[in-house]
Amino acid sequence: MLRTGLAITAGSFGTVALMVAAMWGWLHAADVVAETTRPEVALWAVRCAAIAIAAGAQALLLTFVIGSVYRRGRTGDVLNGCAAVVFMLALASATALGLAAGR
Repeated sequence: MLRTGLAITAGSFGTVALMVAAMWGWLHAADVVAETTRPEVALWAVRCAAIAIAAGAQALLLTFVIGSVYRRGRTGDVLNGCAAVVFMLALASATALGLAAGR
């Protein structure tokens, strides 16, 4: 029981921290990329990274919080897999756009 409560608490705090970071990155993307050579491309790189962070937060929530409360089933596995795919695609897009933006 203590292990379950610890997993739920740690997963909740981690999810909230990642979502705050994702929202901050999305809202302040223009300030972050102000000095790049191609700010419009760098803006989308930062926003794709924010999407990747939000997808990681969703996977963390599904694994530690929802997975601790409910039995793991096919639906949870599918949702976790979708979050992982979104994370990988957004991270690859952010990397490619970041390289294209230059410095």
